[in-house]
Amino acid sequence: MKLLTPALIASGLSLLALSGLSAQRSPLSRAQTQAVNMGAAINAAGRDSEPTFGTDRRTMYFNCADRTPDGGNDICTSTLVDGRWSAAEVVPAPISTGYFEVEPLLSPDGNQLYFMSDRPGGMGSMDIWVSDKMDGEWSEPRNLGAPINSPAADHCLYFTGPDWSVAYWTSTRPGGYGGNDIWRSERVDGVWQEAVNLGPQVNSAGSEHHSLPSADGRSLYISATREEGYGGEDIYVTHRDDEGEWGPLINLGPLVNTEEHDRCPAFSPDFQIFYFDSERDGGYGDKDLWWVYAENLRTG
Repeated sequence: MKLLTPALIASGLSLLALSGLSAQRSPLSRAQTQAVNMGAAINAAGRDSEPTFGTDRRTMYFNCADRTPDGGNDICTSTLVDGRWSAAEVVPAPISTGYFEVEPLLSPDGNQLYFMSDRPGGMGSMDIWVSDKMDGEWSEPRNLGAPINSPAADHCLYFTGPDWSVAYWTSTRPGGYGGNDIWRSERVDGVWQEAVNLGPQVNSAGSEHHSLPSADGRSLYISATREEGYGGEDIYVTHRDDEGEWGPLINLGPLVNTEEHDRCPAFSPDFQIFYFDSERDGGYGDKDLWWVYAENLRTG
């Protein structure tokens, strides 16, 4: 079956979907059977992954690789102009450096940028850092410190709640069930509490990472490698019950997952579009960014 490509989605509806601005149901959304590639303005021959969006719906940051003469993994940005994403540009220092910078997360007001880096000054092999936008420029990033960071590898940070008072992230710290596990912390009176593992319904002896919350915070979309999956990494969802317990991971199915690696999702600001990176056929390079309508996700 032929994959939808940028050349096949030039209609106004598809442009709205690419921008994350369409909040209306449509025949295409109800009938969608294939993910859509975000196109050559965003995707290149290297790794393009892990998108995050500002609530203005016109700003996107993502991990990009080999976009500079020195190569490496950097943070790129693109702006929506007249319904199309502009050509991606590397965010300069102090965000992108000669070190490893990936997994950006933009705050709702667009004034803070979180990301993972192995730059000096951290607590472990990989830490989460944050930069503040001041007078239109990104400040020197600061390390988030404990309990988010540890002597292990800490990455894939997400927040939920109206004031971002609950954090979910991935860590290889002791006390987990395998390699990468999902952990949680809550901010109480301005202080982040001790990290808590989400437990064996979510975590396993394998790898679970990138815990994207739903709009109400009661579901998490997680990248995991499981024997019952479609191949490589798949994207799953888990739901939290009224007692606060997380249920088992549910595979999102073949609209999102393939025999290749499919991972690291993000919602558009209106939660209508579900973006993720994938190595499936039909892309431009190593990993590409793709999207589907969120209403078509398998959730149970």
